[in-house]
Order: sequence, then structure tokens, then C-alpha cells
Amino acid sequence: MGTVRNLKPAQGLEEFINFLYGEEEAYVHLPIKHPESGKYEYNFFFKWPAQRQDVIDHVVRFSDSAEVFITPGMFKARSSNVVDAHGSYVAWADFDGNVPSLEELSELNIPTPTLRVQSSIPGHEHWYWRYDQFNNDVVSVQGINKAIAYALQADIGAWDAGHSTRPVGSFNHKRDAPVAIKAHNNNTYRIGDFAEVPVPQNSYDIEQFRKEQIPNPLKTLMKQGPWSDDAVDLFNKYKVHEGSRSSALTRVAYTCAEHGLDNSEVYSLLQWIDKRWGKFSERDNKEKYYVDLINYVRQKVPYEGIKDVTVNAEEITTYSFKQVLEYVDETDWIINGILPYKGVAYVVGRPGTGKTTLALGICTSLALAKQYLWEPNEKKYKVLYLSLEMSLEDVNQFYAALKTNYTDDEINTLDKNFHTYASPEKIKFYQPQNPIMGKFLRKIENMKPDIVLVDSASYSLASNLSNQEEVTKSIELLDMIRDKYGITMLFIHHSRKEPPGHGYKEADLDDVFGSAFIAASASSIISLKQAKDYTESHKLMDIRYLKTRFSGDNTGFSVLMDGDRRMFRRPAMGELMAAAPMPKQEKKKDDGFFAI
Repeated sequence: MGTVRNLKPAQGLEEFINFLYGEEEAYVHLPIKHPESGKYEYNFFFKWPAQRQDVIDHVVRFSDSAEVFITPGMFKARSSNVVDAHGSYVAWADFDGNVPSLEELSELNIPTPTLRVQSSIPGHEHWYWRYDQFNNDVVSVQGINKAIAYALQADIGAWDAGHSTRPVGSFNHKRDAPVAIKAHNNNTYRIGDFAEVPVPQNSYDIEQFRKEQIPNPLKTLMKQGPWSDDAVDLFNKYKVHEGSRSSALTRVAYTCAEHGLDNSEVYSLLQWIDKRWGKFSERDNKEKYYVDLINYVRQKVPYEGIKDVTVNAEEITTYSFKQVLEYVDETDWIINGILPYKGVAYVVGRPGTGKTTLALGICTSLALAKQYLWEPNEKKYKVLYLSLEMSLEDVNQFYAALKTNYTDDEINTLDKNFHTYASPEKIKFYQPQNPIMGKFLRKIENMKPDIVLVDSASYSLASNLSNQEEVTKSIELLDMIRDKYGITMLFIHHSRKEPPGHGYKEADLDDVFGSAFIAASASSIISLKQAKDYTESHKLMDIRYLKTRFSGDNTGFSVLMDGDRRMFRRPAMGELMAAAPMPKQEKKKDDGFFAI
């Protein structure tokens, strides 16, 4: 497993299926299509590797009379449905006449394929990239396939785990040509080798299509006119030759998108025209292909009309007065009342107050399920730390002090649950098209962290935090990321500089630097500030909640900084008494969330 065998055309079929499946145990699917009737037979599943010879016999048996197909993906049951997918040894792409050059691959940061199979006439090829080990993460399998297909302009309907290609050794009756190996090498790849391929973002999905009312195509044509002569000629084509239908439908989708149609209207015309052209119209999963075409063109032609293509075409949900009164808050909390699941929180403070120390202390304790300043957690959370201010050398010095707080077993747990990104290449959420964003999202998909700690908001949310447009774009992207991947975001953020001679002032929301939208969009904001009685020998700091669901005011507690160990701790009663009394609101009875 994990090693590519040398593929020889003379041994094409057997070598090809061994290349696809190795010795992984699962089911494989080999449907056929009858050329004369155009009908498919799907019920051909084989248990691999026990039925290896049956797979070979099946291809040999039907190749003379039918189109034979094979799924590069493997399945847990006798089903080619994505929900039953087991994974794959390969990434793949399907080209219908537009094979890219190796120079284009290099420009797009896509590795050289391990195997190229010519499926009919020149230019029609299936490409395969062999993983160094079986990839059982179906989301990853499909995500990499889709990213490759979009980047190389391959068949954009060929990326899902249930898609089938033509096996080496079969015969393409449409083109009167054998399916044969064109080129091969011994390269294998890790999932991370595809991290620089941009991840396409969907604006439309099957569930939205199923809920929307697809308009009448003739009404759509009349409403959206007048059309250009080229568009009219394209829409009026009665027949398009096989091999050109996919590109012609893509032109239809582009024409509609550029003309300002929304997704449901584009879908209406694709479906209507394809009933004549017959590319996908007879397939059971034709809806998927039309939706994929729409998502593909939206990468370059986003919808800019009144309707929002990212939501379903149905009315907003409202609640009666009594329903609101009866509502029960079922928020899941990472830190009870302070840090919600899938929330976004900020630790704010002036330079030198220990914001990074506090945030890292919070996150390392969450990774260990260890009590720190708040109540202990039962779950050990996975944390991804984006160090955008400190270099790897700086982080190394910080961690050298931090590790003195932990046992060897805890260090081993942190090694597993706490990962750090420290690179000169900054992650900027206000630049979603930057290739680094694709790498970041691929890391999220593969690592599946619960919490992403970002140091700092100044480096990641905008080039200038007063730039409302950039901040808004960042917040919108973060909302999508948090919702899709189920992660909580914690930002380290600077507070405003206090004017000279103002005296001690309690922290409040006005201290949050930058656009007001930062504070408005936050689930929680925790302030860290030198206490009124701070001295160099008694480094008493105030933690205040500027915004939480836990409290309506800025209650909190005080901590002592231990700079040598890079940690904060709750002061003992005697240490508090040695200093001046706490601010007035701290004299309230402890509610049980925070035990000193």
C-alpha cells in the first residue's frame, strides 16, 4: 500500500485497477452503458480485493459491446452514493478535449499527475494523482478533486466520490478508440501537496435548488431580454456534437450569469436547453451537474442583483411575542457564559499587558481540559494558533517559558492538540481570493480544530482597522468559516491608546480599537488592563467582560501576572488585601462560575 507500481500498457487493465485500489478492502462500482439505447446498468458492484478477478472479467466481458466505467472512489456498501463513500487512493480529473500543459500545472501549484489515461481521441484524458496512503476523508477527496477541476477547467461534474471514469483496457464505442495509458510515473502525493490549489466557494447547492421554485424558461428568456445575437444562436442550437456539449453548456451558464440572471433562472435555462442537447438530461443525478455548472461560473461572475443567491428563495422566519418569551437559550459553551461554540471573541489590551499570555493560557488549558482562570472543561479541545505577529523564533522563546507550567504528559497532549502557524506569509481574511486562504481552509478541513486563536486582529481583519469595507468583508468570511467548520475564533486585539493625564479609567467598549463593527459582531470581548494598584513588584491586572451573555456590565476579576512563566493566576486573599480594595462591582457575591 502507498507505492505506485510501474504501469505497462501490455498489463494495462490489471495494473490499472491495482493502481486505483491497492489492497484496501471495500466495494468498487463498474456501471455500463449500452451504446444503441443509451441506457445505463448500475448494479455492478464488487468486493475488493476478494473479487479482483471478477472485476477484470467484467471489463473484458462488456468492453466489446458496451461502454464500461469504473469509480476511482471506493464504498462501504453496494452503493455509489456519496453517503456510502469509503475514500480513495487517488485524486482525479476528467478532460473533454482541453488537456492543460505542464506549464499551466506549475503556475497553478498543481503536481504532475501520476497517471494519464487517453479515454478516446487526443485531448480527452483522465488524470490521476496517487496518494501516498489511502485517503478515507471523503470531504478531502471531493474537495481536492473539485479544486483541481475548477483550476484546470476540467469536467466540473466529475469531482464527487461516486463519479466514474473509463478503465484502461476497455473500448470507447462513441469514438471507436481504445482506452489506454498515455503517460505514467512513480510519484505519490500527500494531501498537503494540494493545499495551494484554490478552494472554490459554492454560491448554490442541491438543497437550495430543491427548495426554490425554478421559473419557466420561456418566461425567463422573455423577461431578461433583449439577448445578443450570439446568445440567441447558442440558445437556438438544436443539437451539439458529443465532446462539445459540456463546453457548450458552460457557455450557456456564463451567458446567463453575465446577463444578470439569478441561480434559479440560470438553472431553468440549462435544464431547458439540455433536454435538446442530451448531455446530462437523462442522468438520475442531472441536478448535481447543473448546480456544479452554476457554481463554476459564479467563481468569475458573481450575482449582483437584488436577490441573494446564497440563501433560499423563501420568506424569513419570524417569531410571535409569546414564542420569544418561551425561547430557551441552548447555546453550547466552551467557557461557560464567556466563550460560545462557533462564536468569535476578542482579548483586548494595551501593548505589554499580556494579551498573548492570557490568550495562550486560555487555549492551552482548553487543549488540556485543565483549570486555568475559569472553571475546568471536560473536553480536550483542538487549537490552531495563527501567530501573525511573532516569528517562529519568538514563539519558540515564549513556549520555552510556557512549558514550565506543564508536566511531560501535558506537553505530549499539547503536542497533539495545539498546533502553531508562524510564517512570514500572513493570513488576511479581507483578501478571500489570496492563495494563502485556500491553504488555511485546507488546514481547517484536515486538522478539524475546535478553536482558532489569531494574533492579531490588526494583521488579519484589515489593512487598516478603520477601513469599514475590509473589516466587514473579514467578518462575513469568518461567519461562513465558523458556520461551515464549526470552529470558535479567538482574536488578540489592541485597545485604544489612553490620553495622557486622564487618571485610572475602567475598561469599556470604547477601548476596542478600529471599526465599530468589530465590537458589534463579537460574541464576547475580554479586556486585560493594569489594575489601579498595579506595581512592578505586584503586577495586578484587571480582567473585565466588555461584552458577554454572562453579564450586562463589565464585571470580572483580577489576576497576578507571572512574567517568567508566561501565565496569570488568581491572587490569594492575602495578596488582594495587600493591595487596595477591588473596584466596587467586584464585591458582588460570587455566582459560581468563577471559584477563586
